[in-house]
Amino acid sequence: MKAYLYEAEKIPGWVTAEELMEKGEYSYNLPNNAVVVEIGAFLGRSTVMVAGALKMKRSGLVHSIDPFDASGDDFSIPVYKEIEEQLPVSLLGQFQRNIRNACLEKYVAIHKGTSESVVKTWQDPIDMLILDGDQSPKGARAAFEDWIPFLKTNGILVVHNSADRVYEKDHDGYRRVVVESVQPPQFSDVICVRMTTFARKNEE
Repeated sequence: MKAYLYEAEKIPGWVTAEELMEKGEYSYNLPNNAVVVEIGAFLGRSTVMVAGALKMKRSGLVHSIDPFDASGDDFSIPVYKEIEEQLPVSLLGQFQRNIRNACLEKYVAIHKGTSESVVKTWQDPIDMLILDGDQSPKGARAAFEDWIPFLKTNGILVVHNSADRVYEKDHDGYRRVVVESVQPPQFSDVICVRMTTFARKNEE
């Protein structure tokens, strides 16, 4: 697992080593042939960790959904743009490079599009759902409502940027989702590691 942590930490992003390791552990303990959906991939820092854990058990696939156009909430866009301008290739091109460099191509399926556009044709049950796309209250709520019906009973929900802290204006969407909706009886085993909330979906 530490080898993939090393690869992940080379990639620009905001998820700490502690959070990455926790995601890796959850991913490794998913059922065989697990379906993981990641809303918001950016350059693949978290993707490498999750897909790396699946590769270790030789089973499962991460579906990474991102428009790869530096879009998002008003606070995030300038940050994304600044990073994008320093890259030798496009955001998508760099994401693909990062996955290839970690030898994880067989464990990652790329869906270039928004959460809203991809969910329209989605049909498969999900073992782990990772929410880290549009951070605005509207965008975060829409992603949660659209995708949570696909998460299996006992499936794992991972919500980035959701800790109890002071947020920039309209950058607290996922914190609101956790406070308002990631609670018993729908969810159990709710924990927060640094900035990321993990929870298990209960039987409806």
